[in-house]
Amino acid sequence: MRKAIRRSFILLAFIVAATGAGALTIKLGSLVPKGSPWELALRRMSAEWSRISGGSVAVQVYPSGAAGDEADMIRKMRIGQIQAALVTVSGVQRIWNGVKVLSFPLFVRDDAEFKYVMDGLWPMIDRELEARGFKALFWSTGGWMYFFTRLPVVRPDDLRRQKVWVWGDPDEIVAWQSMGFQVVALSALDVMTSLTGGMIDGMVTSPLVAASNQWFGVASNMAGIRLAPLWGALILSARTWEALPERLRPQLLQAAAKAADELAPEIATADDAAVTVMRKYGLRVSDIPSAARAEWEDLVSRGLPLLVGTAYDRTAVEAAASILAKYRAAAGKR
Repeated sequence: MRKAIRRSFILLAFIVAATGAGALTIKLGSLVPKGSPWELALRRMSAEWSRISGGSVAVQVYPSGAAGDEADMIRKMRIGQIQAALVTVSGVQRIWNGVKVLSFPLFVRDDAEFKYVMDGLWPMIDRELEARGFKALFWSTGGWMYFFTRLPVVRPDDLRRQKVWVWGDPDEIVAWQSMGFQVVALSALDVMTSLTGGMIDGMVTSPLVAASNQWFGVASNMAGIRLAPLWGALILSARTWEALPERLRPQLLQAAAKAADELAPEIATADDAAVTVMRKYGLRVSDIPSAARAEWEDLVSRGLPLLVGTAYDRTAVEAAASILAKYRAAAGKR
């Protein structure tokens, strides 16, 4: 009897070894459209992780919201249903709201400012995410966000007459409403049906996202003012990071960073190309004169104080503002 049990255990051990049951499978969710530069970068990273680990680490990518909205993905990571996600700042802020200042409208003006502030703030972001059970592998820019709306928008009053999709942070909704705007909280997966059904008239998004999701077919007016950088991060649950072989972590991290570095210039080119293509299919881009821009700047300067200490972490806002002030002083900017 004992010999039979022993033989069974030996047979089971061979079966486990033969089937690769010791391999670590990472389910990675994202809203990025299938075939987009973001998804292709994740596929390249997945292949590189498999090569580095000799096949012992497999990354399965679920694009186009197959794993749910970003709020769903963060929740699923917490309970172990998925292990990783490439999310925008809207997803990262569900872990720690200090990241939101980097996407506040007109807070930073160009790519150089954004990179400088992000690099300076990243150690704080990394530390805060780890304290909440997540490991950030990289951050990456995704172009710039603009208003895409059913009717043209030049001045704030033009936007006040339309219903704008937001992701649903209660404090931000109150801030929008306090300044006279109509906002509608929705899942990102419901945007297209809500546009076509008239529930919303537009959103703040990037040209590539508007084109990839065909939102511009209804929200066919783009305001020519860069509001904020669209950025995101690839995050793992801390449990998954710790389950990776320690000796492989530096190489895996380097492969992830390489994927992000290759992605940035590709996204910038893709955004410009998206605007060109959308113009051919009816997109209209409204110029924003200096007087109108001054109205927007005045509006957002009054909006940020309404959010600091509630929707936006005060320490992060103050740190980002200090970093930005140093950069502008050194560059001779005001």
